[in-house]
Amino acid sequence: MDRKERILLVTSSLLAAFAIALYARMYRVFLWGWWLDEFDPYVRYYLAKYTLEHGAGWWWSGAQFLQFWYPYGVDWGKVLLPGTSFYGLFVYALLRPFGVDLWHAVVAAPAIMNSLAVFSMFYLGYKVGQELGEGGLRVGLLSAMLTAVMPAFIERGFAAWFDDEPISLFLIPLGLALLLDGLRRPLMGALAGVALGYVAWTWGAHFYVWNLVGLYALLLPTYYFLKLAFTPAAPSKAKRGPAPPAVQLPFDARNFFLSYLLFYLLYGVFVATIPRYGVNTLISAFNIIPTFGLAAALATWLLDSKLGVTRTVELLRRYMWLVVAVVLAGIGIFVAALATGAIGGKYLATLFPVGRSAIVASVAEHSTTSFVQIVARYGPVLPFILAGVPYLFTPGGLLALSYLATAGYAAATMVRLLVLLAPIATVVAAVGIAKAMENKRLGLLVALAAIISVAMLLSSVMPALNAQRLNYGEGLARQPTQIATSAVGVVSEDFLDMLMWMKTRLPIYEPVASWWDYGYWISIIGNKTSLADNSTINATQIGKIGLALMAPPQVGAEIFTKDFRTKYVLAIMPYIATPLSAGYLLVHEYPPGGDFLKSYWMARIALENVGDAAKILGATSTNFEDFFYTKVMSYPGPPPSATYAYFTIQGSYYPVPLSLNRTLYAMLFSKVRLVPAYGNATEQYAWMFEGVYQQGVFTTFRDLKLTGGNVYLPGYAPRLAGALQYTIQGWTSGSVEVVADPLTGAKEQVPFITTATRPLRLVYVSRPHGWVVLYEVGP
Repeated sequence: MDRKERILLVTSSLLAAFAIALYARMYRVFLWGWWLDEFDPYVRYYLAKYTLEHGAGWWWSGAQFLQFWYPYGVDWGKVLLPGTSFYGLFVYALLRPFGVDLWHAVVAAPAIMNSLAVFSMFYLGYKVGQELGEGGLRVGLLSAMLTAVMPAFIERGFAAWFDDEPISLFLIPLGLALLLDGLRRPLMGALAGVALGYVAWTWGAHFYVWNLVGLYALLLPTYYFLKLAFTPAAPSKAKRGPAPPAVQLPFDARNFFLSYLLFYLLYGVFVATIPRYGVNTLISAFNIIPTFGLAAALATWLLDSKLGVTRTVELLRRYMWLVVAVVLAGIGIFVAALATGAIGGKYLATLFPVGRSAIVASVAEHSTTSFVQIVARYGPVLPFILAGVPYLFTPGGLLALSYLATAGYAAATMVRLLVLLAPIATVVAAVGIAKAMENKRLGLLVALAAIISVAMLLSSVMPALNAQRLNYGEGLARQPTQIATSAVGVVSEDFLDMLMWMKTRLPIYEPVASWWDYGYWISIIGNKTSLADNSTINATQIGKIGLALMAPPQVGAEIFTKDFRTKYVLAIMPYIATPLSAGYLLVHEYPPGGDFLKSYWMARIALENVGDAAKILGATSTNFEDFFYTKVMSYPGPPPSATYAYFTIQGSYYPVPLSLNRTLYAMLFSKVRLVPAYGNATEQYAWMFEGVYQQGVFTTFRDLKLTGGNVYLPGYAPRLAGALQYTIQGWTSGSVEVVADPLTGAKEQVPFITTATRPLRLVYVSRPHGWVVLYEVGP
């Protein structure tokens, strides 16, 4: 194959991979609409819009946003990074001439950048594979093709995921490939500093990339010098004859130092010039390994130029103890940084997954990764990844090996970091496929296995051709955005309905309390003022919100009105109404994901961050689980102890409230929330834990064929034997006239609920399912 044919093959293959990647990543919004996904992308859009209106200077001059973290506000320039918002504005500038507005530009922006990763992954695969003989192009093309369909790339690269990962998944392989090029052309180190430096402006995980490059600068010369030091010396030859050839390193030490120096300086500029970090970060514990790497690169160049490799190896054999001492000293400094708290938060939680704070542990994506989650993302190519590892002991391969080992550990400790592993797992899998295909006997079988693996990956991403529109379980590309599921995983317009109601019915910027998950939605979609959000910058405030929600209603109302000067509280709990012979059974947390299940974390975070929380919540036990699962909620599964309350129906375990004297539980389980959907005849509806209404009285669960062995609630057995009245007494219903459509002035009667003590007054119940409720709290 001549040069022109090779260029044509590579170009056409990369364009095909890009087309497949873009289609897979854009499919979601075509199916579910042009909404942003999850929560963080909304604040990225909000700040992109604010930057468009006020200029980029505010990121450095400061701006107080009072619509968030009420009543204190927040300066987002010091808390968040501008890279994602700047990228969104760049895409908007490109698409604006075609009539695309900022909203649609930022929805499409992640898919565009993540699809472009096909090209940067080809570059990285080519540089790693180039050292394996004739495998450079093959590894590069395989890397590009796998990137197009790899679930770990796509799940954080969809259109609508306007956040840090899609940009970083393009820039990280680009920057690392430039670093490898820097071993031949030092100026490439400067470009690597720019590419990876922009990651520092985009993603907090840049600290990993920064230290990975520093680690590589330490390992590259160390590996080869030690390899030579431990290689038996060749027997001496006769005095006459040509001298033995000089020993050389497999890379140019001068290029290595200059490339790393340029990277180090430019990366430092990016870190130092961003308000969230500043110059102080350059002298923090996060820069220990990169600085040691710079020292190692300089020492390598000096030793090579002044002494030569042969003399350096002789010195290493003689002073090996000094090398060991330096390594131990470096490890000691790093351990000291951990012990003094210089490295903490999510970074410490990644290094040591035990002992995480309640806020970190409460986030599902911070949980320890299971083998099933690994297989779901990398399963078909895991054998090829293992097959590729033995070929990574080259200058470029050592970078890949370092990345694979360290990111693999990080991904095992925190499920979110599976995406960080994606670039190198893809390249190493490509190496494994390429080298296995060189086997004359098994090459054809390997090629067939590779095709099957790609087909399996593609099928896990894209739906079957005959799949029904609502069958969004088939393929990642069919999964609806979070807002389309009301944050509970099942398609529902309830949260959007509540946000639109709040936006048009409540005063502008009116404070609305909720659990921190929904803060961005309340502020940006609902145009109200939230008390906390996904930035989780104030653990004390989050703890106080959790305390107010889990305290008795009178106490919770006082916290909201006096401490937070807030009178509206939002909560969500999905449920279904199952028909019985008499009335309906209400099954709560179906589908799961509402605030009732999150109440465990509300109480735990409150106890961890608010001094008087234990007294207010009545947490007398030193063991949180003992307190919570015997006083607050029954254990959601087979109980580890006979003292824990649990609840079963026909062999299935359900968590149920053990006390409705909690602000959140009073909001969620009062049947007044059923009035808008079912009218005042709520006596025909019973929560699954309170009994079935039949012939004017509440009875036990006889209609559900329960026996005494199916239900075990310590201290509550006498109630189950007769009438189990969990409903809050004293509720009365009424309605208030509100403007239903501000544009036309149309009005309607909206139900509201009051109580004798008036700690809570129901203001609105979402439509169509009634999953989201808004209460007014007062004395």
